[in-house]
Formats: sequence, structure tokens, C-alpha cells
Amino acid sequence: MGTINARGKKFQVNYTPPNGMRVRPSFDTYEQADEWLRLMKEKARTGQDMSLDIAQASKAIVMNLRELAEEVLNRHWRGCKSEMSLWRNAKDVYLRLGASRSVKEVDERLLDDLVYGLERDGKSNGTINRRLAAVSKMLKHAYRRGYIKRMPIIERKREPEGRMRWLDEREEEKMLAKFREIDRHDMADFCTVLVDTGLRTGELFKLCGRDVDQDARVIYLWDTKNGKSRSVPLTTRALSALQRNHKADMDAPLFTFTQDAFSHAWKTMKNMVGLRNDKEFIPHCLRHTCASRLVQRGVDLRVVQEFLGHRSISTTIRYAKVAPKNLENARDILESCAKPVPNVA
Repeated sequence: MGTINARGKKFQVNYTPPNGMRVRPSFDTYEQADEWLRLMKEKARTGQDMSLDIAQASKAIVMNLRELAEEVLNRHWRGCKSEMSLWRNAKDVYLRLGASRSVKEVDERLLDDLVYGLERDGKSNGTINRRLAAVSKMLKHAYRRGYIKRMPIIERKREPEGRMRWLDEREEEKMLAKFREIDRHDMADFCTVLVDTGLRTGELFKLCGRDVDQDARVIYLWDTKNGKSRSVPLTTRALSALQRNHKADMDAPLFTFTQDAFSHAWKTMKNMVGLRNDKEFIPHCLRHTCASRLVQRGVDLRVVQEFLGHRSISTTIRYAKVAPKNLENARDILESCAKPVPNVA
């Protein structure tokens, strides 16, 4: 299929070849556009290679930022776990820079203006970097498709490492007690499993009965953030929590409440335990709790990396600072090495 539309003094062809990548070259006259479209359809019908024709025509493509964002969404982000957040970042970028602005106009000066605007709105460096990551993906796509001739240099903001929040045993007891007090025993079980397995909330929401091997006391995760499946051993109380939520349908999720319901109940519990203003007391801190407890008790960082499913050891190394006892042990070893050797002569 293909259409021809008048765009100002140009005529734009909207054509999707068999490979699925839509192209929209512009021509000076309707006849030129019609001839090009007819040729492409004929080559598609007869199975001829049209890559050179498309590449040459792409040089004439004029695309605005909104069209580019939509194309990147459909080509790269559609169906991925972070689709909505990626799209929100891209949308904020094109709304700030101008949805109808030609992608060819985007340069370092315009990107600086984008950053200044985000800073004036009080956005954190992390938020600004998410916007810059979105525009970087858009511009890389535009460069590879021939929509722009050069890739502007994008300078990211420095992000502070930030504080890692985890729960001590007393905080954990209060959290679980308050969930039970508001008659959300299922959410208390949910949090118990998070603390004892280090799972991400999204991973636990997807867990089904068939993913739990009760005899081996292991759960199997197939759809994870880093794309790699992994197995996680279960403590006695984590296994009991899962058993209490077992469903007759082995393909059904063990926990059936929604993310919104959990977020609402978490906020209620947070107020009840007096931590309303603790911005870092969020469900993800239960994953930090699991990791910090393992490290504090001397578990090797490589084992912690595998247990939590970190793609890179650099992510796990952040927890090394929560194990001061290990540093003291290292100091004591050096202390013993520095002791003078007795003279046996």
C-alpha cells in the first residue's frame, strides 16, 4: 500500500515495503512521486531488491520530531517492558522542542536549551538524563535512516549515587503487621517473598504456580528485566507465603491484586508506621533489604549478583559499602601481616 499527499510545495509518498519499514520521501511534482511509488510496487510484486531506491529516496525525507518519536516507538520500543516510560520521555522532548520542528534542526544548541528548560522546571539530573536518552535514541534512528547527516553530541548530566534504603528486622515486622492489620494478608505474604528472594515486584506479579518447585524449594523466573531466566531458592517462610496463595490453576499468577491496589495499600501502611515522608521507603527497598542482608552476612558478591539477577557486577558492588565488618576483617588481615617477625636466631 502507498499514498501520495501534498505537503506545502512538495508531494510526500507514504509507503511501507515488504520489510515493514515505512518510508516517506518527498518529490517536487506529483508525477515524480507517482512514478516512484509505481516503481516500488512493481519491484515488490516481482521480488526485486529495492533497498538502493529507498536509500536514495530517504535522503529527501523531511521528518518532524513527533513523526520521528512515533517511528522510534513502533520500531524499537513497542512491546518492551519500559514502553510507556520511554514514550513519555520522548513525548516530553518533542513537546518542549516543538512537535512540528524538523529533526534536521536539532543540534547541540537546541539540546542545551532542552536541558536548561528541564533544569528550570526543577527536574533532577536523573530525569534529565532519561530525556536525553530518549532523544539520543531518536537521533540515532534518524541518522541510520538518512534523515539527518550528522549525529549531535549529547552530554549527560552527572547523577549522584544516592542512598540505598533497606529495612532492619524491626521495620520489617512493623510493615508486615500493618498489612495484616488492614486485612491484606496476601500483601504481607507478597512482601515476605520480596524480602527473602530479592525479586523485583514485576517478577513476583508474574509468578505462577507452575514456576514454583515446592519439593526443591526453588522458583523459576522466565521473564526478567535483564532478559535472562534464573532460579531462586526459597526460605521456609517464603515457601509458606507462596503456598498460602497457591491457586488451583497452575498457570494463574499466585498474587492476583493489581499494582495500583498494592501501591495504595503500601501508602496506607507507610502512613501507619510513621514513614509518610520517607521518599526512599518504596517496595524496591525490599530488594535492597535482601541484598544488604546477604552481603552483611558475608555472602560473596558474585553469588549475590546471581541471586538477584544483576547483569553487571558493578550493580552488585554498590552493596559492598553496607558490609563494614568485611572491611574490618580485611584490616585485621593486614594488621597480622604487619606484625614483626620474631627473631629466632
